[in-house]
Amino acid sequence: MSLTFFDETTKIWRGPLMAPLYNPAQGIGELLHRVLQRTPTRIAQISQLHLWSVRFAQSLTGCCGLNRGDMVTVVARNGEQTAAVVFGCFMAAVPLNTLDPNFRSEDYEHMLKTVEPKAIVCESELAPVLKQACEAASIEPQLIVIGKRINGYPTVDDFLLPNGLEEHFVRTLFFSPVHIEDPAQELAIVLCSSGTTGLSKGVCLSHAICIAHTTSLWKATDCERVLCFSSLYWVSGLGVLLNSSVVGATRIITRESFNARLLIDLVEQFRVTTLFMPPAQALALLGEPTIGMVDFSSLQLVLCGGGPVSGELKTSFERYLPKGAKFIVGYGLSEIGGGCFTTVHTYKSGAIGTPTAGVEAKIVDNDGTALGVDREGELLIRAEYVFLEYYGNPSETSEMLDSDGWLHTGDIARYDEDGVFFVVDRKKDIIKYAGFQISPTELEAKIMQLFAGSLLMVCVTGIPVPGNDLPVALAVRQPEGAMVGERDIIDGLAEVVADFKKLRGGVFFVDSLPMTPSGKVVRRRCKEIAIALYEQERQ
Repeated sequence: MSLTFFDETTKIWRGPLMAPLYNPAQGIGELLHRVLQRTPTRIAQISQLHLWSVRFAQSLTGCCGLNRGDMVTVVARNGEQTAAVVFGCFMAAVPLNTLDPNFRSEDYEHMLKTVEPKAIVCESELAPVLKQACEAASIEPQLIVIGKRINGYPTVDDFLLPNGLEEHFVRTLFFSPVHIEDPAQELAIVLCSSGTTGLSKGVCLSHAICIAHTTSLWKATDCERVLCFSSLYWVSGLGVLLNSSVVGATRIITRESFNARLLIDLVEQFRVTTLFMPPAQALALLGEPTIGMVDFSSLQLVLCGGGPVSGELKTSFERYLPKGAKFIVGYGLSEIGGGCFTTVHTYKSGAIGTPTAGVEAKIVDNDGTALGVDREGELLIRAEYVFLEYYGNPSETSEMLDSDGWLHTGDIARYDEDGVFFVVDRKKDIIKYAGFQISPTELEAKIMQLFAGSLLMVCVTGIPVPGNDLPVALAVRQPEGAMVGERDIIDGLAEVVADFKKLRGGVFFVDSLPMTPSGKVVRRRCKEIAIALYEQERQ
């Protein structure tokens, strides 16, 4: 049964009227300090994590000389030390910018130039590429590495050594993390979201939004054993880390990238109860030949989101779950700090569900008029806490967040008579592969730069396949240009972009691209052409 409410006049749906589980009127560091202190013996590592977090906070402000509000960029996989780095920054009121370890130098360069961190914490093997990106961005932050010492850089281990002060910090009632006077306005973390120009935007989240929305899809308990491959680059990775930590749940940590066999081994070995995954991972798991012999008896909850989740995927996965286990679909945005729709109360095939607690939603047409049942339009979302801004980008901020507080998702959606929402298309041109957002204009610019003498124009779009979009290019050759083939473009682009941006859908050469009278490429028509050519090739 849905717990949502509908206003017939405004055509706005509202989620359940429930207060956040944790008080948003505090800093994340203050919350973590209190709850980690409360249950130090729940699991041996809790006490250690608390001490490490305190030591890192002290080292940031003492040894490194960072002050409240100075930025720290973190480029790291999941791990015990990664959690201590994050929690230490929160305790010191030092904002974080989290980047993916799979980025290339130019991806790092843009965000480093945007946020200008005073320090970077990264995997030791990434130090050379981060150093190169810093030089290109004309910044000189301190580099701190996780893992083995390299080029004389200090390691996180150095920051976690006993200093004689942390016991006082942890135990005394008169010394505590930096107090956050206005948690709703103080910056806690900067996540990444693709921009319309192809460059990542910095999504600025406050302390309050992180606390209020950590439980928006899932209320953890201290009995759970949680597995999620998402790094802190993803809002899901942040949510799982915070949510499991404040209740004392056991988090299964691996520094390895996802593969289906590894996930199966971890579930069976550690008796995982709660599993978070995007649809691409769920599909990979279902494709594992031994799936029918896997012991999933410990699983109680599977949360799937970050891309379209079909009814077929949900049904197929549920065949392997024990009786009583739930497969829940979630929909969220970095700009809202977590999930804003869930199927926990009501599910229909292909749906994203109903608004979560404290979330309002409506569907509007191109003129901004709210639409009724089964009318397709852009999905808008509003909540008490949303992102503060796109870092240093007021024009993109105003485009995303209007004066009435509505977030413009860029997704085309509808709702039925029961208030269940369905995403049917994207208004924006962003391509999603393996959970990553890819800007077509970025890939188009790189292709034209590489093959300017051979191509007249190019349009990149996405081929929708279960759980993913496959980036594909429609290319128009220069009449007198040098000959270039599909493999040339695919391989050439692969050398200059991150792995997730490769043209996995291929390249199709066409005589021309559909254009408007004013000379703009009609992307929707290009997508239709690309899909038809892709399907024709596969026949």
